[in-house]
Amino acid sequence: MSKLDLSIGSKVFYNNKEHIILKAVNFHTLSIAPTDNQAEIINVKIQDLSSKPQEEKTQLDSYTDEEWSEAKKKYDAIKELVFRKKSRDEVEEVAAKYKVTAMTVYRWIKTYEESEKISSLISSKHKRGKKGSRIEPLTNKIIEDVIEELYLTKQRIGFPKIFNTIKAECKKLNITAPHENTVRNRIKTIDPKFALKKRFSAKKANEKYGNFEGEYPEGNFPLEVYQIDHTPLDIILVDSHSRKPLGRPYLTLAIDVYSRMVAGFYLSLQAPGYFSVSQCLYNAFLPKDDFLKKYDIQGEWEIYGIPSKYAVDNGKDLIGLDMQRVCDEFGMTMVRRPVGRPQYGSHVERIFLTINKEIHNLPGTTFSNISEKAEYDSIKNATFTLDEITKWLTEFIVNVYHNRVHHGIGMTPRQKYSLGIFGDDENPGTGLPPIVEDRESIKIALLPAFYRTVQKDGITLDGITYYSDVLRTWINRDDEQGNKLKFKVKRDPLSIQKLYFFDPELKEYFELSYRKLHAPDMTVWDLYAAKRYLKENSIKDTNEDDLFDAYERLTHIEKQAKEKTAKHKMRKSKAPKMSDIKSKSKTETQVAKEKENKQTDDVFHDLFDNIETFHIKE
Repeated sequence: MSKLDLSIGSKVFYNNKEHIILKAVNFHTLSIAPTDNQAEIINVKIQDLSSKPQEEKTQLDSYTDEEWSEAKKKYDAIKELVFRKKSRDEVEEVAAKYKVTAMTVYRWIKTYEESEKISSLISSKHKRGKKGSRIEPLTNKIIEDVIEELYLTKQRIGFPKIFNTIKAECKKLNITAPHENTVRNRIKTIDPKFALKKRFSAKKANEKYGNFEGEYPEGNFPLEVYQIDHTPLDIILVDSHSRKPLGRPYLTLAIDVYSRMVAGFYLSLQAPGYFSVSQCLYNAFLPKDDFLKKYDIQGEWEIYGIPSKYAVDNGKDLIGLDMQRVCDEFGMTMVRRPVGRPQYGSHVERIFLTINKEIHNLPGTTFSNISEKAEYDSIKNATFTLDEITKWLTEFIVNVYHNRVHHGIGMTPRQKYSLGIFGDDENPGTGLPPIVEDRESIKIALLPAFYRTVQKDGITLDGITYYSDVLRTWINRDDEQGNKLKFKVKRDPLSIQKLYFFDPELKEYFELSYRKLHAPDMTVWDLYAAKRYLKENSIKDTNEDDLFDAYERLTHIEKQAKEKTAKHKMRKSKAPKMSDIKSKSKTETQVAKEKENKQTDDVFHDLFDNIETFHIKE
């Protein structure tokens, strides 16, 4: 997967021409200049930049298990040596252990440090563009000396002075000064406990990293660690058509420990599982502009990117082989919460409580316990659909929670995140994180994988067969032992109309469509419902036609139910209300009464006239 590096000094392409990043104006705009004319400075939107000319593409998850295993082995060998000073003895010890030369180990280290990707260690992969140059030894020595003399001291010199000192020293020796981002990254590689001890005190370092009762022991900068977990929301949702109650939704949410910003979330009526986690991470990895536009949210949701680590509990649904490969590719470490140590998940648990507390003010809430609920009828008052509660939650996160002072950090999550990215006089800031460019690639990488053989009619998964001409060369292929080869395929549970087939030679994914061309699209849950329908109706020896027919029947039943509901509502809206009937009856009675009163008045008037005439005659 290609990433757009937004750090100072990085090379980017604007209008297919190579430029260099000079500085970040804000979260959306950068100052850049052409590499061949750095005096021509322009400000551009980040969304208009790319990491390579537009015609070039790369594919994540495009390696065989053997190639990936080889690269992982190399990375395991060097992971303790990268981005730090290492002795010749250390390198030779690794070389002896893995039965390679010291020069080979040095080459692995250099290759990885240039790209920070495990895939770069795959020996058979195609080279993808020009690699960055290595820092000159003298420049490197200046960086190390200045950091030790100014940064690692109790005086806690700010980053601007550190960087300016390095530039001045390089100018004295007439050598090229490093980019600002190079110095930032060097500071980031310092062990945080060691830095805290040097800049503050051993006591403070031990308090934070030695005995961390009640607090998560990380979160020193943005995207260092995300915590991720699930919870049911305390609200009953309704169907968007019939408005009938459906049940409580499940929320999967990732939070950035440093800033307490919500990095991403996923809401579903399905019980949480691997797909919920992958969709939450997909939302967390990418910029949120399109997501906000989809739900018509006015506001900014600045956080995006791949974290260094993400912490999960010990539930199996939070861990998967495909997700582990994504973690490996980008150096993201999966950390399991230690058993019996609830502080490891305290931040995400706290925001769950905050969200549910706000939801208790919405119609249809179930509250958190029976005593709170009292006589309130959650089902009768249910109002929100899944889309509507997703919009409400996004609005709350972006325009309320992120702008509310968080007592744990003493400022708003948005302010803390901005401080961590852009820095101040005391902190260098990490700079803007890289952007994942090829969204389709990461989407496919996060989908659950299956392994199937290729038959004459295609690949069959869950009783449904898929086909494309790309399968022709793989039909009935055997391995060296004579066993049928199995190939990796991936499927989106929200739309099973196509499979993604991985071609092990071309190292690309190709789309396979239903063999039955005019069959309806379904979710995987629709498919399971169709299978249950067939089983409940004792229909055995079924094939894919039976599955599609069952789905059509279920859809027809659902359609009829919606039409009946709509007709009932229409009749109900046209039928006169009791209040109208009472009002009408009252009006007719009043008219009759008025008529009766008028007749009575006429009689009395006649009687009065007769009496008056009688008295006159008398």
